[in-house]
Amino acid sequence: MKRSLNISFSINKQWMKTRKKSSVVSSDVKNNPILDVTAETQFQMLEKVVTPLSSMPYQNQLQLKQRWSHKISKEFRTRLHNAKTPIVLPTVYSISPSPQINEYRNKDEYNFRPGVDGNPKTLGFFVGSPSMGNICCVPPNNLMNMKQSHRHIAQIFQEFVRGSNLPASYDHLDGGFWRGIVVRSNLKGDIMCIVFANPRGYANEDMLTEQQELATYLSDNNCHINSLYYHPSLHTRSSKDSTFIHVYGEKYIYENLCGYKFRLSPDSFFQINTLGAEVLYEELFKLLKPTKNCTLLDLCSGTGTISIIGNKYVQSCIGIESVTQAVGDAKENAKINSITNCDFIDGKVELVMNYIFKELHMTSDLCTVLNPGRAGVHPRVIKAIRKNCLINNLVYVSCKADSPVTMKNLVELAVRDKTTTPFVLESIKPVDMFPHTHHCELMFLFRR
Repeated sequence: MKRSLNISFSINKQWMKTRKKSSVVSSDVKNNPILDVTAETQFQMLEKVVTPLSSMPYQNQLQLKQRWSHKISKEFRTRLHNAKTPIVLPTVYSISPSPQINEYRNKDEYNFRPGVDGNPKTLGFFVGSPSMGNICCVPPNNLMNMKQSHRHIAQIFQEFVRGSNLPASYDHLDGGFWRGIVVRSNLKGDIMCIVFANPRGYANEDMLTEQQELATYLSDNNCHINSLYYHPSLHTRSSKDSTFIHVYGEKYIYENLCGYKFRLSPDSFFQINTLGAEVLYEELFKLLKPTKNCTLLDLCSGTGTISIIGNKYVQSCIGIESVTQAVGDAKENAKINSITNCDFIDGKVELVMNYIFKELHMTSDLCTVLNPGRAGVHPRVIKAIRKNCLINNLVYVSCKADSPVTMKNLVELAVRDKTTTPFVLESIKPVDMFPHTHHCELMFLFRR
């Protein structure tokens, strides 16, 4: 059922009463001294939040990130000095640039909040602080790192929701329904969309009707979606047992990376910059220098990219990952690529590592890659790594090396204690995976 875009917002009567010209800031935003967002400045302010380096020449961005890499090295040395541990100065290699500078993101998540005009069904990214209650939502119209196809789908989805009688949801207890949408794509241009909704208090019949009408609306507006999922969740964040309902199209999209084919599911992790990831993994194995006699231990293995790409260098690979769907993807990816020397285990790294080490007691050498999310890993993971005398080479991959937990992980690998042999940080290799932002991927090579 195709909808008219002129349908009034029956659920937003208060907004309709207070709405003025589009250039006028809503009262909540106007009275907030922290935010100075207007219809004219909103996109510039969003660029400062999401792509703060977009006005800087790319070569200058790389120089800035190179200096930051040296700063991280200095911070690491300072912490070791304070812990009374001997310091070996690590080599900080030159940063590797991203092959693609613009529109490189293969996954974007858009959520609802009030826009600059007060419309509660504005989809995009937030300017302001949720903790301070001063959020303004701005559409992603001008962001250089996002694909035009992603931005188009976000716009069409916003139009549909604004014509829906169901309200937007900001919190799982607020009575709203529409939460947001995730758009993923591959280099070929195939697109997967996951619509997030809060089903609390809504009848299945109503949700099914909205779901079917949304599918028709997206198709009628040339979104060219290859795979559409609906994700009802009673919680603000998805849990391990979250349900992804396949609405239409293919169940998966596929990406080619370093000569291998990878299956992508709705909730599985994949590096956000595909061409940048090829550079990252090439540099990773240059650092690690694995041999045919060793076993590759791939911690936080996601969809199995590191194990599958690295299988040709080693005797065998074992990946550990806590997202069940990603483990299923990893196993399927091994089959797709006719790889038989990789195994993937479902579970939290800190809970299954000791069991894995017992199974690998006959292995002569374990070369290890630790590739956690921004939050780093549990201290028990670091302790288990240090206790295993077979691990002599380790690369810690981090997209946020200056976070407190990540820096603590790095120091705990190298600091002296009375029971285990510490690692020495030999080198740091920066790879720019996130042009136009302050973020940079760092790989830390540790050796016993």
